[in-house]
Amino acid sequence: MFEYGNACVQLPAIPGSDEGRGIVGDEDCLVLNIWAPTIGPTKIPTGSDQLPVMFWIHGGGNSVGSGGSETTQIYDGSLMATEHNVIVVTLNYRMGPLGWFAHDSLMNTSSTPEDASGNFGTLDLIAGLNWVQANIDSFGGDPGNVTIFGESAGGSNVLALMASQLATGLFQRAIVQSGALEIESMEDAQQIGKNSYNDDRLSSREIAARWLVNTGRASDKANAIAVQDETVPEELALWLRSLSPQEMYSIFDTGFAGMIRMPMILGDGYVLPKMKAADVFADSANYASVPVMIGSTRDEMKLFMAFSPEYVEFMGNIVTGIRDLDAYNRDVKYGTDMWRAEGVDQLAELMSQHNPDVYAYRFDADDWRNFGVIDLKELIGAAHALEIPFVFGYFPAPAKIVFPDSTFGEVELLSNAMMSYWTEFAYHGKPGMGRNGEELYWEPWRDTSRGGHYMILDTELDGGIRMTEEVLSLDEVKAAFFADSSHKTKEERCLSYRSAFVGRNYDMGEYTSLGCQ
Repeated sequence: MFEYGNACVQLPAIPGSDEGRGIVGDEDCLVLNIWAPTIGPTKIPTGSDQLPVMFWIHGGGNSVGSGGSETTQIYDGSLMATEHNVIVVTLNYRMGPLGWFAHDSLMNTSSTPEDASGNFGTLDLIAGLNWVQANIDSFGGDPGNVTIFGESAGGSNVLALMASQLATGLFQRAIVQSGALEIESMEDAQQIGKNSYNDDRLSSREIAARWLVNTGRASDKANAIAVQDETVPEELALWLRSLSPQEMYSIFDTGFAGMIRMPMILGDGYVLPKMKAADVFADSANYASVPVMIGSTRDEMKLFMAFSPEYVEFMGNIVTGIRDLDAYNRDVKYGTDMWRAEGVDQLAELMSQHNPDVYAYRFDADDWRNFGVIDLKELIGAAHALEIPFVFGYFPAPAKIVFPDSTFGEVELLSNAMMSYWTEFAYHGKPGMGRNGEELYWEPWRDTSRGGHYMILDTELDGGIRMTEEVLSLDEVKAAFFADSSHKTKEERCLSYRSAFVGRNYDMGEYTSLGCQ
């Protein structure tokens, strides 16, 4: 058919846009979207003429988003397919508690290791790759040349597929855009309370306790914990499986863009290893050591901090100013540097020890319009996810409004170059000089003979595309933070720490040493 399927179940990005259901999407959602060059049915490429396949995994914190819809077409693969002769596939996968949920009653009563894993969203992605292996030749695609690529949680899922034994041989290249892999231990995924690094994401037993209270099967949290301990696994598992999506999502508060926080990507020992990500990628025997492109944006954290009342001022729902521009940029930099150190540089260093085809980038384009009331270049900059339209070459009408007319030609030139690099990588496992052979040569991470570890992707207005040499480590970023004397108050320093070192990089001992509570 020639229309998008249902998105998977999720909370609405805009509260109140769900027509009172509490959720959007549908459980009947496991669909793929395919774009191919314009070719007649009698001219579908076969044999050595088959085309590379680019398999896109959307982001959204593994709790929101879809592979495409009539209203959200930023993953439109038509331009990439037609201009660079590739097959583009996007897909949906289950998310939130329907995608990753590892309650012991479900694990102990499952008949297969897949069902017991709790990694249902990851298994959906693997099912999608298996579908490609079986069917993509009907569209002219080469099942022996598949590139998986994704952004944010989609990038994390790319890394998870690289680490999964069940995905072995299903792809030959990988592109990770602003993703970092966190494999949750099953202990953290199930325990009540905060996990081992003081994160307040809800464990499966905590979630089940809230469901029990919310549906009247328990009087309070303590009673709900006791009910889980005292109910036989078969009975509790049957009840958990009977919950409707509305009941499941009724206990969650809507976070940024509808996202929820809970353990996802689980180290079950079957779908995914019981290992930390750094340990997985330190040894090529642990993962699919295929050619890799990996990168981030220069101002990752601005997407999130630009809507935080701790940093910006609002009039209604409209941002009208930045409270302290110097403090804003400082805290953005620490958070972004941590993102890059963990999600790019650390992984590139590990992978390149036994893989010569590791390529890294940083996306810097920030040619936004100054609206007077607010300068988008300062507020948004090169924020998280802003490279996506450049990769696909698809700029919806609102995007064109926020780029000045005088800069949009430069924006399109950068987009063309990025599509050229991405598709050349899909063809040959090296971005090289792009599909057109006219771009700046992209050096591997380990080859610094010409002065660069990674590629900066920027418009000519701000220095253009260029290689540079810089490696960030987690320890260096934290050392710089603790040596920073620019914080005016203890409260400002505490906010800065919380903003920069979220999740597994947060250390309660460090936080309290600053006098924070």
